[in-house]
Amino acid sequence: MKSKQKPTVIADLLEKPGHLIRRAHQKSVAVFEGPASRFGITAPQHVVMTALFKHPGIDQVTLASLIALDKVTTGSIISRLEARGLLRREKSQHDKRARVLVLSPAGQQLLIDMQDTVKLSQRDLLANLNPSERKSLLHLLRKLIGAEDAAMVRGKSKP
Repeated sequence: MKSKQKPTVIADLLEKPGHLIRRAHQKSVAVFEGPASRFGITAPQHVVMTALFKHPGIDQVTLASLIALDKVTTGSIISRLEARGLLRREKSQHDKRARVLVLSPAGQQLLIDMQDTVKLSQRDLLANLNPSERKSLLHLLRKLIGAEDAAMVRGKSKP
């Protein structure tokens, strides 16, 4: 005797948040790295440089945690940026055994020079959204990753 099985329902790809987030990430990388290629900086390198600009003098483990990349990947990015003279490892003023990371003057200038390109790429990424939708998307993405409270504390976002 055959048992009756419920028909399997498989959600459409456009109903799967993980798929949509992956597609959005692919678009984000493509939109950023096209124009940013003239600076020779990848999206992850830009994230590292921005984090060091905002938090100069942090150590590599703290940086990896801050930008949510593993230590090995972060170390590789740091090595490439250091080889280009865009950041330096310095002795910590608080712990002479520890090394901290700072952007070099050339790294700071490159980051500043990139800002118009970064703003244009962000505008292009969000072009299909109206201003209210853009604000909502950023709010929801921060909430999804558990960072909305941190943004509120810094005064960058209002519900």
